[in-house]
Amino acid sequence: MKKLIIIAFLIVCFQLNAQRNIDGLINAEKSFAAYSVEHGTKNAFLSFADSNGIVFDQSKSANAIEVWNKRENQVSILNWKPQFAEIASSNNFGYTTGPWTFQRTINDRVIARGQYVTVWHISSDGEWKFVVDLGVGNTPKVERVNLNKIKAGKISGDPITSEVLKAEQNFINVYKTDIFKAYTTYLSRNSILTRNGMLAPATSKKSQLEMIVHTPKEIQFTITGSGIAASGDMAFVYGNCLINNKPENFLHIWRKEKGGWKIALEVLRY
Repeated sequence: MKKLIIIAFLIVCFQLNAQRNIDGLINAEKSFAAYSVEHGTKNAFLSFADSNGIVFDQSKSANAIEVWNKRENQVSILNWKPQFAEIASSNNFGYTTGPWTFQRTINDRVIARGQYVTVWHISSDGEWKFVVDLGVGNTPKVERVNLNKIKAGKISGDPITSEVLKAEQNFINVYKTDIFKAYTTYLSRNSILTRNGMLAPATSKKSQLEMIVHTPKEIQFTITGSGIAASGDMAFVYGNCLINNKPENFLHIWRKEKGGWKIALEVLRY
């Protein structure tokens, strides 16, 4: 009997440890998408959202569970798959991004598509839960999706949120006067940019420059929330942005590198 208990305990420990890596992160995202197709989008978001998880409703950040509890169950199909993934050195914090599609029913054609970004962490109950979810739409069709595990150099340390918020505010301040200098200074060489209506994600210098050239120069950014990995090498900042008097949202995932905090991923809706 004791032997069986020990074996069961070891299996549970192994399963929990197996979650604390990039494959566990990716599998959580795949399970989230599969659950959405099989059980509906509402049930999927309620099952995979952290209790403090954030989504964006009518251009405002809001608690994911509260938002989705108010929505009706639909027969429509929202599906997605991870294309890029990165994890902090603490192995309990990371993000994935990839294409999403929307169909009225499983037998109907795709009527909308875009690029999602989800930030994840391992909650106190030992499960991967998402803490932020934001994406863009009207992107071109992606014929083939290859999974890329990003292995960018990071510097671990104390998780000091104020450092990240300072970097974000500095980016915003520079953006006001020189958009190109803002991205040149704070965009990581290993980074991803996403925008509505543009081929996403942009990972090369050429495609990123094209996005930046078409980005409105007069954007008013307002920070409304943030979070940081326990290892202090990855973080996120999200908030509101006002473009031509139209409210929208942004999300920056930051990575601490040799040159300081750099933007690893940007979601900018407009």
